[in-house]
This record gives sequence, structure tokens and C-alpha cells, in this order.
Amino acid sequence: MIKRVIFDIDNTLIPWKEEYYSEIKKVLKELNIDYTEKDYEKILEAFREYENVYYTFDKKLMLKYINDYTNKKYPEEFIYNVIEKWANCVPEKIDKNIIKLLEYLKSKYELVILTDWYKDQQIKRLEKVKILKYFSDIYSAENTRRKPFKEAFIQAIGDNKPSECVMIGDNFERDIKGALNAGLQAIYYAPNEIKEKKEYYTISKLEDIANIL
Repeated sequence: MIKRVIFDIDNTLIPWKEEYYSEIKKVLKELNIDYTEKDYEKILEAFREYENVYYTFDKKLMLKYINDYTNKKYPEEFIYNVIEKWANCVPEKIDKNIIKLLEYLKSKYELVILTDWYKDQQIKRLEKVKILKYFSDIYSAENTRRKPFKEAFIQAIGDNKPSECVMIGDNFERDIKGALNAGLQAIYYAPNEIKEKKEYYTISKLEDIANIL
């Protein structure tokens, strides 16, 4: 019997758009840091590569990695300001069907978040789209390794058994395969990919979760 439903955030509950990366340029300008388009591209690469080298999230370590990767000396304010700007990168409002789904699930299960990003910033993103109230806790990768590592899911199940929890996310390797390997059930949110039920469900719309749980 399912007791706890665990949600991913980015591109599951809240869409992430490529244009949000332009916030990096805004921070560079605000800090009066000269940069080229090549510098900007290297910073983007560094952000993406960081989590493949370090499996936990630490702002100072992330800044050091970016500086080493780009061979630059960006100040501490750079990393803090970029992360804070991304906390504000959310749509003006969230799909009403997601609100309806969360209200339904909240009436039956305990809902929590498992994110690979920083907890405080993700809390702000959830607050901005007015869905934070549906979740009893938010688990991040600041104190344990990120998804798909087992310990990420073990912290998110709380006092429940893995089999009593279901993970919902859009990244197959991290959210779904990681959850299954940790003994959880899983629902794969893949708008462009529909499969028959195997050891997990695949859905094209989040509201389809109501037909499963």
C-alpha cells in the first residue's frame, strides 16, 4: 500500500526553460564582470558537469569547480546571485490540473519533494507557484548524494518502507531507475514517450496519476 508520494520538481511540477540560463549573463553584468560568449558557454558547461563530478551540492565547491573549469576567478557573489535568480525562474502560474491533482493526492497520501538542487531555492520556487503547502518535507542533495544514488531515495522515504513509496519524475535514469533500484515504486512522467506498464508506469500528463494512485 502506498503511503508516501515523492515528487521531482524541475520539468515535472515546474517547467524549466532554456532561457533561464540567461540569468547568468545578468549576474555577470550586475557584478561588472567582463565576459565573452565563449566565457558564458564555459560557465554553462561547468554547471552541467559539476553534478557529474560531485554528487552533492555545495555552493563554495560549485564555485571552485566553475573557476577551475573556466580558468577564471569569479567571486563568491557570482554563484550565490545566480542560484538566487534561478529561484525566481518560474511561470506566472501553474497548470490548474496540477493543483487539482495535488489536492487529490494530499487527501490520500503524504507528499514530499526529492530534488537534486538546493533546498532553500526550491522552497522559494514552490512558494512562487503556490504549491509548497501540499508538501510535508523537501529533501535535497546538500547532505547526501543526489539521485539516482540509493541514499537520496532512502532519506526521502522517511519512516516508510521503500515499497510503500512511489517516485514521480521526468528523468528516467535519475528518478525512475534510481527509485526502482532503491526498492520504491515509480511513475515516469514522459510527455513524448508512452510505454505499457512494466515495473513502472509511464504517463504523458501529470493528471493521469489520479488513474494510478
